[in-house]
Amino acid sequence: MYNHLRATGEDENILFSPLSVTLAMGMMELGAQGSTLREIRHSMGYDSLKNGEEFSFLKDLSNMVTAEESQYVMKIANSLFVQNELHVNDEFLHMMKKYFNAEVDRVDFSQNVAVANHINKWVANNTNSLLKDLVSPRDFDAVTHLALINAVYFKGNWKSQFRPENTRTFSFTKDDESEVQIPMMYQQGEFYYGEFSDGSNEAGGIYQVLEIPYEGDEISMMLVLSRQEVPLATLEPLVKAQLIEEWANSVKKQKVEVYLPRIPFDNMRNPVQY
Repeated sequence: MYNHLRATGEDENILFSPLSVTLAMGMMELGAQGSTLREIRHSMGYDSLKNGEEFSFLKDLSNMVTAEESQYVMKIANSLFVQNELHVNDEFLHMMKKYFNAEVDRVDFSQNVAVANHINKWVANNTNSLLKDLVSPRDFDAVTHLALINAVYFKGNWKSQFRPENTRTFSFTKDDESEVQIPMMYQQGEFYYGEFSDGSNEAGGIYQVLEIPYEGDEISMMLVLSRQEVPLATLEPLVKAQLIEEWANSVKKQKVEVYLPRIPFDNMRNPVQY
């Protein structure tokens, strides 16, 4: 998914939720059959699981990350918006509720402006108003019968806070070698850190890996930075999920000076190309 978004994007930062995509694909899988079902299961890596076993896993995962006793806040909301006169299989609706806690909302998609406003209000209510314009009227017309909507909200505080007065402005080199001035948060402390090789000769093949925990130590942000300044396009094919997992399991707690850019995310694109 990341490689797809990078290939279709321009010079912009990328932020997406693998959890959100996985849940949305799970809801689609519930209503799929035949070759479509097989393709979804294969693309999501479910070939080794028994048919349907993934739904229990997704339910347990959702319950785990949204546990109320956690010191961070994560909300997951799923909804099925259905054309008024469309008949939907009762078993499908039951499974949607059982595994994804998805509600069913009847709408008239021919009233695309009203439907878009209605869905965006639902999304805003479930993301503390951080995401307000998920859909637009042009996403719907008179032939639209059903829309699966998934929203994920996360809020957490760093275990070790970045103090605002320590923020400094630095030059940041972009892929096109131009420089921009950006604010860098700063702190010094003990963090899990390591330097690892990807086994290649690109950029010396050495990466700095830093883990910054949120309060409660249940969840953390993992940062990967090349030791040398090279274009991201050179490095991205080399950094695989398995390699990142190995690095995450190998970092050691040590004293580190951390400079972290405050990165804006103000664009939105549909990750699915029809």
